[in-house]
Amino acid sequence: MAVYAAGLDHGEARSVSAGSTAVPGVRQQVDAIIPAFDEGPRVLAVARVALESELFARVIVVDDGSRDDTAARVEAEPGLELVKHERNRGKSQAMHSGFLASSAPVICFLDADLLHVNAGHLRALIEPVQYGHNQASLAMFTGGRTLTSLAQKISPLISGQRCLQRQLLDSFEDWDSRFGVETSLNEHLESLGVAQLVVEWPGAAQVMKEEKRGCLAGFAARLGMYRDIAASKMRRH
Repeated sequence: MAVYAAGLDHGEARSVSAGSTAVPGVRQQVDAIIPAFDEGPRVLAVARVALESELFARVIVVDDGSRDDTAARVEAEPGLELVKHERNRGKSQAMHSGFLASSAPVICFLDADLLHVNAGHLRALIEPVQYGHNQASLAMFTGGRTLTSLAQKISPLISGQRCLQRQLLDSFEDWDSRFGVETSLNEHLESLGVAQLVVEWPGAAQVMKEEKRGCLAGFAARLGMYRDIAASKMRRH
């Protein structure tokens, strides 16, 4: 799988910044956090890959006030941990709740609607951070579904699949940004001088909002996501 660091030329040396407490080459534990809202038909496919990969100390699913059976499915699955919001609070708050419930020095966020993701994808994402060679990484879909791969090529840093040192989140404050959280995290890491390693996930993709909710409701949800992203950019400038 191809990898490159955001903001660096391919092949340029990558190093852990001076602020990191990770020791290169020493394996650290990783917790997986999967925020989910109305993802009953899809969430276990992702959570099981994470669990069966044996790459994570804990796999934590945060049900963000779902109206379907997301929580019930997760609760009935051995090995998974469930954090439940009584009402929908947005993706960023679900990620925050998962972060607060976690304990590992390395955190991996995964979306609940991924397609064709396997243990090799996850390993490529987490090991550079887990072994202290990079402080943060994120995944970019390639060669899967045309629309999702194209969207990631246009904006490769808008990804819900990311791994980072826990300490980098200690000073992150924009947990109310909803779908703008990826943009806020990118700008937060940039402000800390942390280059993110971008890892290509060949064949992986994501279920589109229009497929989950229907054309009109899905399109409205997509517009809401873009609004959250734009609002996050405006707040930080």
